[in-house]
Amino acid sequence: MKELMELHFTNNLWIFILPLSLMILDVITGYYNSWKNNEISSSKMRNGLGKKCAELCYVVLGTLFNFAFGISAVMYFMTIYVCYMEIVSLFENCAKLGFPIPNRIKEKLNNK
Repeated sequence: MKELMELHFTNNLWIFILPLSLMILDVITGYYNSWKNNEISSSKMRNGLGKKCAELCYVVLGTLFNFAFGISAVMYFMTIYVCYMEIVSLFENCAKLGFPIPNRIKEKLNNK
């Protein structure tokens, strides 16, 4: 229990944990949506996972800028950008699955 009390969310490890957690949730909701609609496709999954790898590369690139040049703003921008994309994708997946989404958010989503 003491270890949990000593967790610091300003640790650089969270720069990777937060986007990765959102990516995992996005993959799970996207796969469930495909399963529900009988649209499972290995090519779509391959393309989606390729995009996830590219997003992780953005975070790594931002971290390299931080370590190499001491510019932490690039690292934070890349992480926030990836998290934003994942949150929007989660909202899209949840809206397709029928979860209640506030109308202000639903109007902005690009669900086809």
